[in-house]
Amino acid sequence: MFTMVRSKSKSLMAILLAAVLIVLIALPVSAAESDGKVEVRLKVGSAQMKIDGVAVKIQAPYVSAGNVMVPLSVFTNKKGFGAGLKLTNNKIITLTYPKHVITLTIGSKSATIDGKKTTLAVAPVNKQGTTMIPLAVITKALGVKLSKDAVTKELILTGTAASGATGNSNSGIDSDSGKSMIGDSYYKWSMNYPTGLVQDKQWSNGDWISFSDVKGDYYMAVSIDESEETLDKQDKRDFLEYNMGEEETIVDVKTITRSGEEIERMVTKENGFFYEYRGFQANGYFYTLIFGKKAKSAADLNANTALLDSFKPVFQASNKSLKDLARIIDGKITYTDDEYGLSIKLPKEWERDTESVKPYYVGPDDSYLLLEVSSVREGDTLDQWVDRKLQIYKDIKKDIYHKTPVKSSIIWNGVPAILVELSYSTDTKNWLNEYEIYAINGTHKYYADLTFGQESKDDIMPVYDLMLKEMKIDFSLIEKSFGEVPDPYDIDIKEVITKTSKENKFSITLPKYWTKGVMDMDSDDLVFRGYGTELHINIIEATGLASSLDIFLKSYQDGILEDGGLRIDSNTAVNFAGVSARKFEISSTELALNSGTVTAYIFKKDEKIFAVQAAIPTISASELINKQVQDAFNSFQFTDK
Repeated sequence: MFTMVRSKSKSLMAILLAAVLIVLIALPVSAAESDGKVEVRLKVGSAQMKIDGVAVKIQAPYVSAGNVMVPLSVFTNKKGFGAGLKLTNNKIITLTYPKHVITLTIGSKSATIDGKKTTLAVAPVNKQGTTMIPLAVITKALGVKLSKDAVTKELILTGTAASGATGNSNSGIDSDSGKSMIGDSYYKWSMNYPTGLVQDKQWSNGDWISFSDVKGDYYMAVSIDESEETLDKQDKRDFLEYNMGEEETIVDVKTITRSGEEIERMVTKENGFFYEYRGFQANGYFYTLIFGKKAKSAADLNANTALLDSFKPVFQASNKSLKDLARIIDGKITYTDDEYGLSIKLPKEWERDTESVKPYYVGPDDSYLLLEVSSVREGDTLDQWVDRKLQIYKDIKKDIYHKTPVKSSIIWNGVPAILVELSYSTDTKNWLNEYEIYAINGTHKYYADLTFGQESKDDIMPVYDLMLKEMKIDFSLIEKSFGEVPDPYDIDIKEVITKTSKENKFSITLPKYWTKGVMDMDSDDLVFRGYGTELHINIIEATGLASSLDIFLKSYQDGILEDGGLRIDSNTAVNFAGVSARKFEISSTELALNSGTVTAYIFKKDEKIFAVQAAIPTISASELINKQVQDAFNSFQFTDK
C-alpha cells in the first residue's frame, strides 16, 4: 500500500543526480533474449546490480573482514539466477539451485553445503531489513563463476537461470503404499518409482522436480520447458546443456532409440559424479531427465538404464499404481506457508516470490497478493486500525490521484474483518486497484492485500474471490509461534524529531519516520526517506562554491537534460540557514515516465559545500508532504552560533 523511496548515492554529483532520478525519467529498457545464461554485475557500495545489463535496486554490498557481503536477491532474483529461498524460524536460510542446496543461519558461521557441514569466514547478517551473505563462498557452492572487471571494478557473476521458484517439500515418496510409478498429470509424464530416493525439491509450478538419496550418492531430476515448435537434434542438445552445471564436462553425446522414439543423450562428469541427461519432445514440452550417481566411470550409469527407459511422456490417470506429483491441479497451484499457517490456491500463472520472507505472490501484469501479520496495540480496535491506515493513505497522495476508499464489513477466516477497496493513479489515466482485508484475532492483526491494474480487473477477480473465500490461516499457530511483532506501517507520520550533527554542526527537524535507518548523523551522506519523498544532505570538503555549482549545472546539461525528461525552472540566490546559497527548482517534462519536482539548496559553510535537497513525485505532492518538506528546509540551522 505504501512505498518509501530507497535510492542511495555517494558523491556530490551522484546525490544531485540521484534525487532527480526519483522522478523516473523514461529511459528505454530492453531485455535480451535469454538462452538460460545469466550475467550479474555489482559493485561494493553501489545500490544497484545489473542483470544482463538491466539495473535492479539492491542493498549496497559492503566488505566485512575481507569478504564481500551481498543481499540474498543477488542469487534469488527471478530475472537472474532464480535460486529458491526458504526461511525457517526467521533465521535459517535454505538456498536451492539446480543440484545444490545451501543452508545458512543468520548470525552463525556454521553452514551446510550439499549436505556437508562447513564454517563460513563471515556469518550472514540482517542489515537494514535485508539479509546479507558472503559472496565468494556462495558463488563457489552454487557453481556460479565469479570474476572482476578490471576497468569498471565490477564483480561479475555468470551462471544459468534456475527456471522458477522453489518449494522444498522433503516428501519421502518411498512411503506410498501400492505406488510403483510417479508422474505429473499436468505435464503428462510418468516413470517407474525411483526406489531409494526421496523428493527433495520441486518448483512451485512443478516444471522442475528432483530426488536424492540419504547419503547423497544418487540424484535424479525432471525438467519441463514449453516447446511448441519442432526441435532438431542440435536444438534438443542445446536444451540439455541448458540444464547442466557450469563445471560439468561432457564426455559422451549420442542419439538413442527407445520405444521407437529418438532421444538425445548426454553424459557428463563433475567432482566424482557422472550424470546422464535424456531429452524428449512431446505434448508441446521438452522433457529433460537427469540421473546422476557417485561413480568411477560413466559405465556405472548403465545399471540404472531400466529406470531411465521407463520414462514416458504419458500420464494414465486410471493407473492406480501411479502417484501424481502435479502442483497444477485444475489450473491452480496450492501454496502453503508453514510459518504463517497459510494455505491458498492461485491460478497457475501466479508464483511465490522467493525473495520475500513473508507470503508474497506475483501474478500477470505486475499484480500481487501479500499477507502481513503484526501485533495488536493495547486497547486498539479493528476500526481504529483501519481508520489510521486510510488517513495515511489520504495524507500522502495528492487528491486528484486517488479515489475515496470504500469500506465494508465481511467475515474472513471465520472472524469479523473489514474489506477496503482503493483506487489510485500516477497520471490520472492508468489506475491501480487494491482490495485490502483487515482482521484481528487474539493478540495479532492480519493484513491481506491484492493489487492490480484496472485494465486487468476482469482477470484478477477470480483471485479476489480466492483471497476472500479460500485463503486459510491457522490463527492458533500464529499465536503460538509469533510474539510481539510491531507493524512498521502503523505509525504517526506527523510526529517530528530534531536530529543534530556534531561533526558538521547543524540540526534539522523532520518527520520521525523519515529517520529510520539513519544511525550516524555525522555522515557526509545523509538520506531521509518518507512516503513519496526523499531528502538528502550531502557534504564535501571544498574551497570553491562556484566550481561546485558548475559541476551541478554541467551534470544536468550533460547527463540529464539532454534526455528531455527534466528542466531547471529556476536558479536563484537565497538565504538558507543564515548563509548565502543557490536554490534550484527542477521539474519533469512531458517526456518523463512519472512527473515530479526537486528542490535543491547548495551553499558553503566553514570550507565545506552543503547540498540539501528533496524530491517529490507529483502523485505525492499532497498538502501534508509539501508542508513536511518545506518545514524540514526551514528547520535546518547551524549549531555553532
